[in-house]
Amino acid sequence: MKFFRFIGSLAFVVGLFTAIFVGGLWQVYYSPLIPWWLKIAIYCLLGGILLVLLTVALEQKKGKAHEE
Repeated sequence: MKFFRFIGSLAFVVGLFTAIFVGGLWQVYYSPLIPWWLKIAIYCLLGGILLVLLTVALEQKKGKAHEE
């Protein structure tokens, strides 16, 4: 489970960094069209958030089951 959380966190950080610091500046200076690499960065950002939240929810559910 920690492996999936790590992968999700890594995808989130890479997606966030690329979308904000690279994609935002590129979008302002060059074109109103969204390039393919910026779309991938946004999907990594959203997918990373989803994966981390799912693993946290599963671990909390597992922890509550052990308490009872």
